[in-house]
Amino acid sequence: MSDKNDKAREILDKSDYEYEKKIYEDEKRRQQELEAKKQAAIAARKKREKEAIKERERQLARERIELMKKKNTEDSTLQESGQEEDAQEAQETAVKLSPKKKIQNFIYLNKWWLILAGFVVFIAAFIIYHQLQIKKADLTVMMIANNGLTTKEKELEELFEEYVDDIDGNGYVHVNVIVMPLDPTSNSQDQKDTRSKFLANLYSTESMLVITDTNTEYQYLEIMDHKLSEKFPGNKYVDEIGFSLNMQLVADKIGYKDMPNDVHISIRQPVATVEDSLETAKKNYDTAYKYLEKMIKDLTQKAKDSDDPGLSTPPKKLDLPQVSTDSSSQ
Repeated sequence: MSDKNDKAREILDKSDYEYEKKIYEDEKRRQQELEAKKQAAIAARKKREKEAIKERERQLARERIELMKKKNTEDSTLQESGQEEDAQEAQETAVKLSPKKKIQNFIYLNKWWLILAGFVVFIAAFIIYHQLQIKKADLTVMMIANNGLTTKEKELEELFEEYVDDIDGNGYVHVNVIVMPLDPTSNSQDQKDTRSKFLANLYSTESMLVITDTNTEYQYLEIMDHKLSEKFPGNKYVDEIGFSLNMQLVADKIGYKDMPNDVHISIRQPVATVEDSLETAKKNYDTAYKYLEKMIKDLTQKAKDSDDPGLSTPPKKLDLPQVSTDSSSQ
């Protein structure tokens, strides 16, 4: 295990490590600033809502005072004009009002309170509905393959969800596929941002499964578990890179007609990172491996039963250095 960890920690030299760590810290700081702005906006909105409610309460108080003044004036007029009997008759008539009229009177006299109560109920219902719509991920997968899979994010999530359990117990299963295809031949700002996002995820072990291909840089393939094939002896779809999706049934399932035949699902080696301990890494590895194992066994059996011909579309080749990933040479 010590040799394995030492090898994994050598994926970046010291200068690269400091540079990538700075990128990670900058990204993390940016996220914290965004969160702070979000919380400030929420606080400002709540303050405006509270002030609006107070203003409405003051308006209602003024209207009640005016009603009381008007009532006192009317009572005085009735007494002065000797219309006490008419007032008594009016009260008796009010008692004899139909239920419908009573409801109408109640609504009229309390319309502002009813409007305020309805507004509060609407806001509460909206917040509850919004929270229910936020899907929390039971499993997170990084997709760094650069071969057109970026348009199949939802389909890939549904593929994984067939094998994942409801880990958080919220009543549904959701797998989050983070799409960030890496292109080592590009120096565009978008590609730099994508690389920074990937490196930030590497400093945590929350995302242990990675979708790779032959365009994946060697230094990133090095952090994957190259001994996965030893756990599935005789399985032609499992090699030193991971689980090959070179199956027509997979291409049909995700609706990718020209899917290249070099796509793999790799799993990272359980090593300590900046954010997580070795114990946490092993725990996350075991969880990810559990679902990867279910997927490997099920898809392999289905491919065997259907005599799956595999995929004919060749890999999307980029100009990368040819470096062997054979674990026997490490």
